[in-house]
Amino acid sequence: MERVITSENCTEVGDLSPLDLKLDSRRMKFILKKKFRHLSGRKRLGLLWVILDPIVISLVYLFVFTVLRASTSVQTVFIGITLFRLTQNSLKSGMNSIQDFTGGLKAERVRTRVLSGAMIRYRIIDNSLQSFGVALILFIGYDMSLLGTFSFLIIAQIIGFLSEGVGMNLAPLAKKIPDLVNIVNYILMILFFASPALYPLSSTQGLHYKLNEFHPFTYFVETARYLMDEQSEILNLDSRIFGFFIVILLILIIRGYTLIDKLRWRMTTWS
Repeated sequence: MERVITSENCTEVGDLSPLDLKLDSRRMKFILKKKFRHLSGRKRLGLLWVILDPIVISLVYLFVFTVLRASTSVQTVFIGITLFRLTQNSLKSGMNSIQDFTGGLKAERVRTRVLSGAMIRYRIIDNSLQSFGVALILFIGYDMSLLGTFSFLIIAQIIGFLSEGVGMNLAPLAKKIPDLVNIVNYILMILFFASPALYPLSSTQGLHYKLNEFHPFTYFVETARYLMDEQSEILNLDSRIFGFFIVILLILIIRGYTLIDKLRWRMTTWS
C-alpha cells in the first residue's frame, strides 16, 4: 500500500498488508479505549454512569409527572426519555467528531478507516450502554415482552447512528460558526418538551400534534411504544413521511462518514 499526497488530497493505493491490518486493529482499540476513558474521566463509577443516567433522569421526570398527577405511564416515560437522550447525545457526538481526527495518535496520519471503525464501534457500545439498563428495568419490573424489549434495543441503535449522522454533517458548519452549538442545544431543549418524549403523541392535539408529525423522533419513539404494547399513534401517522425521513437520515449518515477523509485533510497541516 502506498500513500499518494497531492495539494488536493491524500489517497491510499494498493492492498493493505497483514501487518497494516493488524496495526489498524490495534489503533481502533486504542482510539476506542481513549473515547471511553474520556467519557468516564475520574468518576468512581466510570462507565456505569452511562447506564445509570437515563434511569435516573427518567425517575426524576416520573416523579414530577406523579406530583402533577399526569396520566403518563412509567414505561412511556422511560422509553421516551431514553430514546431522546440517545438522539441528543449522538447528535452532539457527531458534531464533535471533527475536533480530533488523529485519534490521539499524534505521531502519524492514522488511516481514515481506523477512525471511522473506532467511531462505529464506540456508537454501538454507547447506544447499548444507554439503553440496556432501561430495557432491563422494563423487562423485569414491568413485564415487558422479550420481543418488545429487543425491539427497543434495536431502535436505540438505529436512532443513535442516524442522529450521529446528522451531527457529522453539521460538524463543519459548527467548526466555522461556533454559535451553532448553542443554537442546537436550545433547539434540543425545546424539542425535548415539545416532542412526545415525556408523553405519548396521543396526549397532544391540534397544531402540537401536526408539528410532531414532521419530527423524525416522533416516528421512532411511537414505534418503540407500539412494539412494547404501550399507547402509540404510529398506526395513525403517515408512513410515507416516515419513509422520507429514513431515506434522508440514511443519506446523511453515509455522507457523514464519507466526509471524514476530506474534512481531516482540509484541517491538517499537511494540506
